[in-house]
Amino acid sequence: MSNEFNKFLKKADPASGVGSGMFDVQKLLVSVIIFLFPLISFAQTPESVELPSPRGAFLRSLVMPGWGHYYVDNENWNRGKYHLAGEVVLVLTYFGLDARSDYLENDFRTLAVSKAGADLVGKSRNYQIAIGNYDNLASYNDAQLRNRNWDNVFPQTPEYEWNWESSDLRDQYRDTRERVDKNRSQLPTLLALMVVNRLGSGISAFVQARNRLENMPEARFSYLNEFGEPGLTASLRFNF
Repeated sequence: MSNEFNKFLKKADPASGVGSGMFDVQKLLVSVIIFLFPLISFAQTPESVELPSPRGAFLRSLVMPGWGHYYVDNENWNRGKYHLAGEVVLVLTYFGLDARSDYLENDFRTLAVSKAGADLVGKSRNYQIAIGNYDNLASYNDAQLRNRNWDNVFPQTPEYEWNWESSDLRDQYRDTRERVDKNRSQLPTLLALMVVNRLGSGISAFVQARNRLENMPEARFSYLNEFGEPGLTASLRFNF
């Protein structure tokens, strides 16, 4: 680099008789600039430094919260870690509730078949609720007729018949079925929270990437000075 630097100084040496003191200052400035140039990362060309894309950061966070923050700055992505941790909690809670609901549903269906002789296959939700509120089909239909709810009456056929061995078993069935409904009613809320978490992470990563692009210092170099004469000039601009 010293040979190239000396050649550069010879080319930059003014032939118009300018004083040696001014030229010494010029050489000092050129020396400082050339010394610092390799250390200034933002002065590298776009081909050598791939800056984070705000759009890429947003899309990555939509796929997996926190990924966009890691993409923008993999050494400082604490905000992304919070979004990622929240996603893990939401996903585990969702699948945990779903699995628990399936387990409880199997329980109350087995209980209805074994202790009440009811067949729930292909039956409506109203039928499942009715089994939990009445000891048998006859008492259920009688209550609907007294209340003139004729549309709610079930056919008096063997496939709709049920008869609980005890009220305690019926209560156990009803409580288990209601727990299934309660658990499954929370699943849409968890899905909505996952969407919100992804959008929040995406927007945050987008802003972080955009701010990084906007705040990148700009370096400009020219072999002509401000008067259009030969001489190296450099300008740096910082955005805050």
